[in-house]
Amino acid sequence: MLRGFLGKEIMRNILVVSLFLGMVGVSCPVGAVEEQPVTAGSSAVAEPSTKATPFAIIDSVTISAEAFNQAVSMGVRQRFYHGAPPEEEVAKFQREVGESLVDRVLLVLEAKRQGLKPNQESIQKAIAEYDKRYGDSERYKANRETMLGPLIGELEDRSLVEQLQVQVRKVPPPSLADVKAFYNANPDKFTKPEEIEVSLILLKVDPSAGSEAWEQASQEAHAIMAKLKGGADFAELARIHSGDISAEKGGKMDTLHKGTIASEAEEAIAKIKPGEMTDPIMILEGYAIFRLDKRSPPRKVSFEDARERATGLLHRQTSEDALTKLKAKLRKSTAIHINEAYYKPLPK
Repeated sequence: MLRGFLGKEIMRNILVVSLFLGMVGVSCPVGAVEEQPVTAGSSAVAEPSTKATPFAIIDSVTISAEAFNQAVSMGVRQRFYHGAPPEEEVAKFQREVGESLVDRVLLVLEAKRQGLKPNQESIQKAIAEYDKRYGDSERYKANRETMLGPLIGELEDRSLVEQLQVQVRKVPPPSLADVKAFYNANPDKFTKPEEIEVSLILLKVDPSAGSEAWEQASQEAHAIMAKLKGGADFAELARIHSGDISAEKGGKMDTLHKGTIASEAEEAIAKIKPGEMTDPIMILEGYAIFRLDKRSPPRKVSFEDARERATGLLHRQTSEDALTKLKAKLRKSTAIHINEAYYKPLPK
């Protein structure tokens, strides 16, 4: 009998584990989706469907409506933690969860067909870790035996899937010709982004400070700007006035790439030439004046320098392709029925 998110009986076991682990404040090891870890113990549980038909049937294995709804509910709370997601995002996520649940069943079935066995040593080690961390908890002691069975079952299924994935991903290293072809076909992966070298004068202001402090910093920044335009030395003023760590180096910062500084600063620097300065810019830390010292345009890394990285990327891609092909093969050779009624309609 498959465990995990398979069938009503196993779904009840998962709820027992989730609720128990939520009591003691443990991150639930029973993932609703293999790629989407969830936090147990939340009260926002999806209402199970009242329909008698299951969500999916894979070969002889049933994924109940309750299992699917619970997986979606827990996964949505994890991914969209900031609030209620738009309907179209939920619709897409439902299908992602559904596909992952089906894939998990297929991989567990295939692992068992190949005669793989759960790694009992790692399973017992995981359980021992829980005993060690929560053995003093009265709730843990009271619920341990109840949750142990379904927890072991889930860990066994995970062990089987992990072993199968490792086995499938063991592909031979790519040939030099294949690496060169991959390098030439993916120039974006081997192009160094634009780099800039800048110097900074930062007049720090506490983000929670009142308007008076911000106004004072603005006035000081404009006064410094006037001195710079009058020929004052940027490095000297940076050492005197800047609150940034770069002050001791005359405001000289490390080489920067896109996305490493505030967007307001990036936009302003993009409009100036080397040797020029921005006007004072209000950023989160205070008021900043930037001088652009050097701009290096994007450049493609030579194959000799990129060879090791290209080899690693291609090898990883090939191994992932092997797993994807196995899933496609299993889907083609296995009777699968998914009840689309449990999915929200995708936007047109």
